[in-house]
Order: sequence, then structure tokens, then C-alpha cells
Amino acid sequence: MTHFKKWLGLVMGVLATLFVAFTVNQQVVHAEKVTYSVAPIYPENQTDKNLGYYDLGVKPGQKEEVSVVVQNTGKKDLEVDVAPNTAITNQNGVIDYSQSDPKYDKTLKYPFTKLMSPAQRLKVPAESSRTATFTLNAPKATFEGTILGGFYVSQVKQDQVEQALDHKKGTSLTNRYSYILGVKLTQSDQTVKPHLRLNRIKPGLLNGHTAILSNIQNTKANSVGEMQVDAKIRRAGQSKVLYHSKQTDLQMAPNSNFDYGIDLKNQPLKAGRYNIKIKVNSNKGQWLLSKDF
Repeated sequence: MTHFKKWLGLVMGVLATLFVAFTVNQQVVHAEKVTYSVAPIYPENQTDKNLGYYDLGVKPGQKEEVSVVVQNTGKKDLEVDVAPNTAITNQNGVIDYSQSDPKYDKTLKYPFTKLMSPAQRLKVPAESSRTATFTLNAPKATFEGTILGGFYVSQVKQDQVEQALDHKKGTSLTNRYSYILGVKLTQSDQTVKPHLRLNRIKPGLLNGHTAILSNIQNTKANSVGEMQVDAKIRRAGQSKVLYHSKQTDLQMAPNSNFDYGIDLKNQPLKAGRYNIKIKVNSNKGQWLLSKDF
């Protein structure tokens, strides 16, 4: 439970402390005061009302309402979009709740978005609040582990939209702040152990550099956190390490995948057979992944 709190307290891709919601500054040119906030309204099946996110125990076929409060602390009216999104793992190795139409992993049986009513746009008068209420339809069949998602709340600014249309050269960008309220659905206290596997290996780009991209997949309905990833590429059958990458504090959502990149420093990979070994240590277990390519 403690590790889940850390993930939901993510700010700008960096682990932080537990929150009611976290902000992401998506496009920045000048400082701008955030004039709204969000908070959960916990239903009766909330496991702990001090968490700062929804942790709901649900029964097969259960139908209930889940509400989000948006508080406008500014002097002007505002509009916000409140969207229920499925948690995925983005290409930075971070659990991401911001994508409205991601490509789901083939092992994900119940995307959170499919269980909730559609996104809503709220008009919130100055110095007041409004509530967005969604209908949750839990899976009719029993499920193991965790279904993970969140409400992604972003401000709609018509003046910014018009400004962007008027500046086709793309030189005028403005701030757009967002919040996330995480949602965790479970049916039992039984723990499902994550399982990581190594899928396709392919060439690609990493921060503009040539790289080898290794697709790491979590096939089970449980998140993985505090991941330390150590990857090494060698010629097949040889011991000399040609390329090495090490990262810490990575995360994976339940039933998700991402491409872990090893920078080739803009050097071409010569023709031949290679082997990659990836060691993963985490709060949920250890894995040694290996594949020839």
C-alpha cells in the first residue's frame, strides 16, 4: 500500500509524497498561478478515507457513483475536463494516467476507461465548486489483482486555443495545468505477483540518439515500483559488454509494457548476433531477462 501511495504522488515524473492530487505543467513559457484544485468524494466502499486517492473494493457486476470535486479559487469562471483514464506505463518507465486513448497491453482484460462513464466538461464559476459524478460498472466476472486508473483533470482555456490557432508558427505557447486522482479497484485481499517478460528487441531513437529498444511487459494485474534496471548488450556467446544502461526508480502499471532504451551513442550496431541481459530489482520481486537478437 505504501508503494502505491508513492506512485500516486508523482509530480513531473519524479517521486514525491502522498497527495490529494498531483499537477503536471505540460507547456511552460511563463509563470501562472493555479486557480483550481480537485478532491475526491469517497463512496462507502473506500477502504481508507485518509489515502488521498480512491481505493475501492468492488463486487462482480457492482454499479456505483464516483464523484470528483473541482474547486475554483480564482476570480474568473473556468472550464475543466474530467476524464477517467486507464493507467499505463509510458516510455519513461513511469505509471501514466494522462493518456485518453493509449494502446493497451494485450494482457489487460479490464481497462479502467471501459468501466467508467465518459469524460465530462465542467463549468466552474469563480470562487465556487462543481462536482463531476461518474458511473462505475465493475466487471461482471470475478477478477484477480488490481484495476488501476485515474481521473485526469485539465483546465480548458479558450483564449489559449484561439491564440494557438492564430500563431501557426508554433512560437506562442502557454501554461496548462493538470491534476490526477488515482483509482484502484480490487475484489479481494489476495495478492497477485507481477511477472515481467522480455518481448521484441528493435532499433530506435532515445533522446535523439540511436538506441536499442527492449520491450518489457508486466503480464499480471499488479503494479511494480522502485525498479532498478541494469541492461547489458554483448555479442552472442561473448562476455565483453558493448553497451550498458542503468536506471532507478522506474515503475510499471498492471498489465502494461514499455520500451526500455539503451543508448548506442549514435554509433551503428554492426551486423551480427547479439544478446541482451536485463536485471530488474523492485519492491515486488527480481527478474533476469535475456534474449538474443
